[in-house]
Amino acid sequence: MSTSVNGTTRNGDTRQEVVHVPAGEGIPLWVPEEPPADLVDGSGPEMSHYTFISTAETTDGALAIVDTRVPAGNGPPEHMHSDADESFYVLEGEFDVSADGKSFVIKEGDYAFVPRGTKHIWKNNTEKQARMLRIYTPGGHEKFFIDISRPAKPGESAPRLTHEDVARAEAAVEKYYGPSPTGGN
Repeated sequence: MSTSVNGTTRNGDTRQEVVHVPAGEGIPLWVPEEPPADLVDGSGPEMSHYTFISTAETTDGALAIVDTRVPAGNGPPEHMHSDADESFYVLEGEFDVSADGKSFVIKEGDYAFVPRGTKHIWKNNTEKQARMLRIYTPGGHEKFFIDISRPAKPGESAPRLTHEDVARAEAAVEKYYGPSPTGGN
C-alpha cells in the first residue's frame, strides 16, 4: 500500500504530499492495445500489463507514472492526447516510436518525450516482452486507462484481447476525446 505524508508550511498552508509506493504495488491493469484486423475472441493477442505507481490523485494533479509491460508485437494504434505530455523511459527491451514525422527505436536506458497534441505510436516489435516507465504530465490520463482496462490480479496470466475489450476502449476514446476518424488517447 502506498504511504502519503501530508505536510504543512509555517503559515499553515498545506503542501504536496510525500508519496511512497513499495515495489509491486500500485494500480495493476490489463490494457488492450491495437487489435488485429482479424481479431477472434479467445485467440487475440495478450493484453499489456500496466501498473500505475502514481496518479493525479496521489500527486495533486502533477503527474501520473505507469510501469508498462508490453508483450511482443503490442502497442497502441496511432493516437494523440491533448490533455498530457508523455515521456518514455525504457527499462527492458526496445520499442519502435513514430511521432511528429520522426521514427526511432528506444532501447534500455533511452528516454523520449512526446508533447501533448502530437500524433504518435509506439510498438514492442521484438520477440519478447518489453518494459518501460511512461510519465504523463499533468496527471489524470490514468482515468482513461482505468476505463479501457480489466483489473489485474497478482500471479494471473495475461488475458487475450476480445471484441468486448475493443468496444470498451472505443467507448472510452469517445468519452474522453470525442468522435475522431483517427481516435485519440
